[in-house]
Amino acid sequence: FLFQELQRLQNIISIVRTNLDNIVNAIDGTVVMTTDLLEDLGSIFDARVPRRWTNDASGAEISWLMPNLGGWFTGLTDRQVMLHTWLEQGRAVMKSYWLTGFTNAQGFLTGMRQEVTRQHKKDQWALDDVISHTEVLQFDHERIKEVPDEGQNIHGLYIEGGRWNRSADGGRLDESEPKKLFVSMPAIYVTATTAKDLKAKGIDYGPFGPYNSAVYKYPKRNDRYLIFRLLLKTDVHPYHWKLRGVCLMAQTE
Repeated sequence: FLFQELQRLQNIISIVRTNLDNIVNAIDGTVVMTTDLLEDLGSIFDARVPRRWTNDASGAEISWLMPNLGGWFTGLTDRQVMLHTWLEQGRAVMKSYWLTGFTNAQGFLTGMRQEVTRQHKKDQWALDDVISHTEVLQFDHERIKEVPDEGQNIHGLYIEGGRWNRSADGGRLDESEPKKLFVSMPAIYVTATTAKDLKAKGIDYGPFGPYNSAVYKYPKRNDRYLIFRLLLKTDVHPYHWKLRGVCLMAQTE
């Protein structure tokens, strides 16, 4: 999985480098200034991300979408730092993973499920029977002390339409504060389990059961950007949050 992510990042960097070289050469007059290069130059002048950096010729997404160039480049450097740390120092130092930083976040979660299934080989778990199980931690990713034995910690998610009340017993969904559209979530522990084992745990999600929240890659809510779903504890009926339109997202822009 790490190899695939590094390949994608290298691909994006080479596209950006080639594109910028072509623009510089076109300004110098060594190559012809095509309409595509002129469009890219106009985007850079307006501090927008050139379309060629985010989509390939077929229109498929190859990198992350951002409204401005500064945010896009910050994302590039942050992703490089995370993947470099993982590659050079191994998983022992990765106490929590920045989910937004992956181009294929679903692949990361699928890999985690496969790994947990292998760890439970003696219990004869089958990958088809395994489901994701999440627990919202009480603190941010900086305070995580050690790497979990199975499953992974993730961070970088935001909640829209409500907020996560950390002061409540074990944390729960609560009404959002005035004038706050997005609220940062604490670290989330993601692991895999079977439906039978999950039932045996008897987790308390509140008197009316859990709110099944979707996690999206961007604020645009559609199946294309859906990463996964998680269950959140609530003291009121889940329909209350459904009407509020509560969901989690990896990026607020």
